[in-house]
Amino acid sequence: MSMTKTTTRKRATHSSHDVARAISLFFAVRGIMRTKLAKGKVCDPSTWLRIETMKFIADHDTPKMKDVADYLSITAPSATSLVGALVKAGFVTNAADRHDRRTARLLLTKKGKAELKAALARGTRLLGGLFAALSSAELAAFARTLERIKTESSRR
Repeated sequence: MSMTKTTTRKRATHSSHDVARAISLFFAVRGIMRTKLAKGKVCDPSTWLRIETMKFIADHDTPKMKDVADYLSITAPSATSLVGALVKAGFVTNAADRHDRRTARLLLTKKGKAELKAALARGTRLLGGLFAALSSAELAAFARTLERIKTESSRR
C-alpha cells in the first residue's frame, strides 16, 4: 500500500523592499532582453505580443479568441485586433468549431509555423549570451521559479 505525501506550501511574507527590488530587477532584465533582441534599436513591443500569441496558438489545441485574451490578460477586442493582424499576414487562420459553428478556433498556418520557428531561433540566438552567466542548474532553477510564479498566480 503506497502513501502519497501531500505538501502544502506556506505562503511567504516578504518585505516591501525585497518585493520592490525583485520587480525592479525583473523590469531591468526585461529591458535588456528587448534591447538585445532589437540589436540596440528601438523594438516594437507588439512584436513580442505577436510572437507570444503565435506560440500560445501553437502550444494549445485550436484555442478560441477568448483563450488568447485570457492568456495575454487583454480585452476581447484587443485580442481580436491582434489575431486579425496575424490572420491578415497569413500566419493564423480561423477554423469553425466542430460543436459550435458560431465559435472560431485558431490555427497557425504553415507560414505562421515557419515564422514562429524563425522568430524563436532568432530570439534564442540573440539572448543565449544573456544567460551565459548562469550555470545549467541556475538556469533550470530560474525557469522553475518563473514557472512557479506563473502557476501560483493562475490559481488565484
